[in-house]
Amino acid sequence: MKKTYRAAKYIRTSTPDDELQHRDSIANQSKLIDRFLQTHPEIIVATEKIDSGYSGLFYDRPAFNEMIADIKAGDVDCVVVKDLSRLGRNYIETGKCLRDLFQPNGVRFISIDDNIDSIQLDGVERTIALIKNIFSEQYSHDISKKTRSSLNAKRRQGAYVGAVPIYGYQRSDSNKYKLAIDLNTYPIVQSIFHMKLQGLSAAKIASELNNSGVLSPIAYKREQGLPHSHGGFADNQNAHWSATTILRILRDENYTGTLVQGRLRQESYKSKALRALNESEWSRIEEAHPPIISKVDYSAVQRALAIDTRTAPKCRGVHIFSGLLICGCCGSNMTRKSIAPAEQSYIYYYCPTGKKRGCTSPHMVRDEALLAMVTLAIKERLASIEGLTRNLSVAHIVAVAKNECAQQLAEHIQSINDLQKFRSSLYSSLACGLIGATEFQLLQKHYSHKISLQENEISSLQNKLYCATESSSSNELAWTYSFLQFIDSNELNRFSVVKMVQHIRVLAKNKIAIDFVHQREYEQLARYIELRGRNDG
Repeated sequence: MKKTYRAAKYIRTSTPDDELQHRDSIANQSKLIDRFLQTHPEIIVATEKIDSGYSGLFYDRPAFNEMIADIKAGDVDCVVVKDLSRLGRNYIETGKCLRDLFQPNGVRFISIDDNIDSIQLDGVERTIALIKNIFSEQYSHDISKKTRSSLNAKRRQGAYVGAVPIYGYQRSDSNKYKLAIDLNTYPIVQSIFHMKLQGLSAAKIASELNNSGVLSPIAYKREQGLPHSHGGFADNQNAHWSATTILRILRDENYTGTLVQGRLRQESYKSKALRALNESEWSRIEEAHPPIISKVDYSAVQRALAIDTRTAPKCRGVHIFSGLLICGCCGSNMTRKSIAPAEQSYIYYYCPTGKKRGCTSPHMVRDEALLAMVTLAIKERLASIEGLTRNLSVAHIVAVAKNECAQQLAEHIQSINDLQKFRSSLYSSLACGLIGATEFQLLQKHYSHKISLQENEISSLQNKLYCATESSSSNELAWTYSFLQFIDSNELNRFSVVKMVQHIRVLAKNKIAIDFVHQREYEQLARYIELRGRNDG
């Protein structure tokens, strides 16, 4: 005959039972236990013990103590809980309870969610071992969360937490959480960026490095006895440069001195699978380590990667205007075509959309005419920048910028004062019956929104005023050097065009418009110079 057990349903919540949607609410625990007992007719509920609002870290709980008293009195010989955490959150105390109380009194212990039933296990020691494993898993989960929190804190402080420094850098001798330039490899990184700006594809750059006998990042680390990844490609003894490796380097903003980390996240401590995070979730710390590539060159490379850069047959790199030419009418990328008649060969660019596909005014331009127009426009821009920066005093620019900010601040403050007066006058208008309650509320909301916008502008200007120093202004003028380095060049090439030009819009066969890089900075500099002239006058 099957033994009958007198059970105590033990239920615990850390919060009072007014949260009906809580997954561990008293009602939910009770229903789950009842459903389980329906399949175990040998267990009869003798009592239900409920500790509401008590932490599982402590075992001095009223209902828990009552249950112990019932066990000692012989009224209960079975305890049923939803899961181990309901009985307690400390496996040592839980184990003592099983060994010193439940086993001597012949109590059967059941934890439903953990699939623990003491009569199905080989003695209390095995039960305790199973409980220990479950709590160890919970501990691993907690450690995983704490480790992630610690790494995030270090990232925010500008510490490099990667297992292996990126190619071109090494760990600083004075601080293992800081990156220092690796004198052996940083020139290779610079040459990779330079070759890309010259128009070479990633595959071509990889081929050039392999032909020159330059060790790939993984091969270099192996030769130097440095820590490196293992498995797959990393364990290939002939691990040469590849297009994928080149692209990874070209897209890595860390080379500008900005420490970018936390781009991937391990979803669970149980799995090594990684999930790519949105860029807004990345950790970014400016000027965290010495740069290998300037921000200007990095931006130019990102533009080059974004445009069409197919290399023509028998050419080392792409054509000088590849991916930069667009139709001034429909915005389509223009196509390059070579003609080789019997008498004379020539090259021209045309809009592939054409009138048949919707371009109302497509144009064709000859290669030599385009080159002459672009050369003239760039020379004019360089001459203009040289004129703006001639005898330029950074200190004076700072003074002008601060004065402009101060004037704008005064205007916004005056606007807020006026808006607050208008908003205050609404009460008297309402009292006099000039406006109704609905109109009053709408106008109040309108003026409050306007004031909020003005306050945001003031906050932005105050920050700009605070940051307006000679050093920051010098950094903001760095773009001018990237232009003026070509002031004495006799002819254009892919390198110079990509660094200075965003797009070239073809408006007619003899007319173009160039969208230059750093247009906003150029206009701002021109405005500062104009303001200086007014003040000097």
